[in-house]
Amino acid sequence: MAYTNGGIPQDDPYGAIYFAKKYGLTVRDAKFIIAANGPSRRTCDAAAAAFVRNKAARFRKWLR
Repeated sequence: MAYTNGGIPQDDPYGAIYFAKKYGLTVRDAKFIIAANGPSRRTCDAAAAAFVRNKAARFRKWLR
């Protein structure tokens, strides 16, 4: 089992509120990402990063 720097097992599922705060998401978006990607922290981290990048790109497009 791989551990993060905080000593939390990498494969333990995220709580929606903690996950939302970590990535600056709404709790609704966090729950959706967790549900869509399963309980793996690695998978959810990758999905959240992609979600945030996509959201930023859409915002930049909107500003034009």
